Amino acid sequence: VARTQPSALNRNIMHALSLVAASLSLASALQIEPTPAVKPLLKLRGGLGGIDAGQVATIVQGISAANAGVMSLAPKKAGEMYGVALTKWTDFFAQWSGIIMFGQVLTAYLHAGGMALPEALAWGFLPSCVASVQDFLNDRMVGEMGMGEAAKYAPPLVNLALTLGAFGKAHSLPYTSRLYLPPIPPRYLPISRAHATACKQVPNLAPELAAKAAAVWMAANGLFGYFSTAAWLEGWGGKGLSAVESGMGKLMASTMCGGAVYIAASAFRGKTALECFGAMMGMYALTSLDGLYLSKTTEAMGVEPPKVLFWAAIQAFTAAAVFL
Repeated sequence: VARTQPSALNRNIMHALSLVAASLSLASALQIEPTPAVKPLLKLRGGLGGIDAGQVATIVQGISAANAGVMSLAPKKAGEMYGVALTKWTDFFAQWSGIIMFGQVLTAYLHAGGMALPEALAWGFLPSCVASVQDFLNDRMVGEMGMGEAAKYAPPLVNLALTLGAFGKAHSLPYTSRLYLPPIPPRYLPISRAHATACKQVPNLAPELAAKAAAVWMAANGLFGYFSTAAWLEGWGGKGLSAVESGMGKLMASTMCGGAVYIAASAFRGKTALECFGAMMGMYALTSLDGLYLSKTTEAMGVEPPKVLFWAAIQAFTAAAVFL
């Protein structure tokens, strides 16, 4: 009897889970000198022109949370506010960009208040966990968006694994359970071997390691999505998207880059919560200016430049208040 070939679903899910495993292995291999969980948060107080950088960060976090909340809960309203043509794809990317950014603000707020990065990150991941499980239960990715089957399973699997890891709840689980890998029928022998190899390579998912893995995972996805948006979307089954829809996809990719910058600044560089937030805002300022003047994504989307400049100014000012 001819052996059944692995389905595209299993191949794509294994690719995603293998990347998580690789992220964990890379994070485990990077030896960073231990630093205190919380440093003096206002070490840079009185930065730009004597401005209280901590106060600036708090205000900007509030503004960002409000904007992210609107995008998360009312993506169509957000599209109308910025003049973006409304489609199922723009709504999807607007909502998920808002969910990710709201989680980042929550993480930054808790981290600045003295909570250790992994726990703050876990709380910040909760909105993504809820949304990804909701999308899974409603078959949004495949039934509504027309993406590949892997897009239905990978987001909740990855979000739940990293969140539980950051909370420290996956610390003592068996390797297979730790990543919530789905059972694979014996007939898929090549996939079964890859499954076993990935399980063996996953190191002990301590909270600090989960945070590092999240940084690597978000950086890999975010950079790919930002610089090769069409290929990134096509990999998940998104084909034939308009310039507006691709631009919104690029926005979502930039939010993943922002999360990677924040986490990496703390987990790999030992920066304070304030410095992490400043670094993330600096990266967002660069992507805003890129969309306006270099890649021209903003123009292709039909968004009025002043609306983007407003955020670019806030982001750049925040970064300057922290670092200058």
